Amino acid sequence: MKTMLALLLLAGCASKPRWEQGTVAGGATAKSYAYRDISGEYEVHREVRPQGMKLATRTSLNAPGEGAKLLEKTFAVSHYGSVKARGGRLPAARPELAQHTVWLEKKKYFSQLKLLPKEKKLEVVMQSPETKWQGRRLLAVPSGRVFCFFSQLPECLQMSGLLGEVAAGRAPRAAFHIVWDSYPYHQEHFSGLNPEVFASARLSLERVVQGRHQFTVEVAEQVIGLHFSKAGEFVRMFWTAQGLSVLPPGEAAQEAQL
Repeated sequence: MKTMLALLLLAGCASKPRWEQGTVAGGATAKSYAYRDISGEYEVHREVRPQGMKLATRTSLNAPGEGAKLLEKTFAVSHYGSVKARGGRLPAARPELAQHTVWLEKKKYFSQLKLLPKEKKLEVVMQSPETKWQGRRLLAVPSGRVFCFFSQLPECLQMSGLLGEVAAGRAPRAAFHIVWDSYPYHQEHFSGLNPEVFASARLSLERVVQGRHQFTVEVAEQVIGLHFSKAGEFVRMFWTAQGLSVLPPGEAAQEAQL
């Protein structure tokens, strides 16, 4: 009887996602998703490469169909560690580098974000057809311990330990910062956002359905939904205020048939 109970307990523990600091469920992956917003339907490809306490990602948005045209792409690198706090150390995440390219009305717009730790500044380099989006800027970095590039949001919340803290109930509404890696063009992509590169956000657990966790991220008075599998891997995203969804291709096809 004791052996059976122990086995049941082990099975229960094994079925729960293991969101440990410095790890990404599923490890290195390369996946495509169906991307839908108010302008139409597209395909987004995400490459995730965790290496030690660093995370590198490549994201590309393409027009649908054969010979899909590249519409925008983002490369981002972030670092994960800890900071001193009362009673010990707390997990931390900081952005290191992001490069974003987007084509608007057939014209190329590029920006690079690079953290300058000693100066506590974020360097922004812009190249575009418009004068207002050219040259170099230095932006102050606000205080905080977890900063997530938007294109890395699901993985950053895992590697920083926030997902595990919220799922376990240790931090019901965990505060962090989103870094818009498409800055300063993020206002062209999304509506209702402030022009700043940093945005205060909060993570909370919405519900658990058959072992699958569904989280919400509150930012700029809008809500982003992030859904994860039983194994803790990122599955889908919803951003209702933007009319945006990111779904597995098969799931998107089923929705289209309804």
